[in-house]
Amino acid sequence: MSDDRLLVPQDLDYFHAIGLAAVAFARLEWNAVWCCHRLQTNYIQTIEPARMTAGTIAKDLMLLFLRILDENLRAKALSFADEFKAIVPDRNAKMHGKPGTATNGDQRLFRHGCELTINDVNDFSDRCVTAGRQLNDLLHNDLLHNELAETCTVVLTP
Repeated sequence: MSDDRLLVPQDLDYFHAIGLAAVAFARLEWNAVWCCHRLQTNYIQTIEPARMTAGTIAKDLMLLFLRILDENLRAKALSFADEFKAIVPDRNAKMHGKPGTATNGDQRLFRHGCELTINDVNDFSDRCVTAGRQLNDLLHNDLLHNELAETCTVVLTP
């Protein structure tokens, strides 16, 4: 290992926030994938061959949730899908930012000329964790009836 990565000026708090945001989003995205997989057999196997993006997964999640026959479950699930869909462009804005130097000299990511602060990144991470927890509860939380449990019994319209 060459340690060339250490040539990048480092702000450990900022890097920590960016890293946590990346992991928080990945966890959210995979909760969405698992929800799709529970409603559509072998969905997970389609992700890599189809080179699915988070945006595609968000659309698939919405389409599958729209097909849930139970009105109460559909309404709840759709609100969770809406939030995931809204987070995807925010992830793109943050994780595809341009590197630059802030007015105080700190290295930051910028989007459309605006600095992404630690608070911006932390707020994004919080949104990801909240949205991911909602989807995860559909999969695993007995208190919420884990409707999409591994032996999923949710009925979809054709």
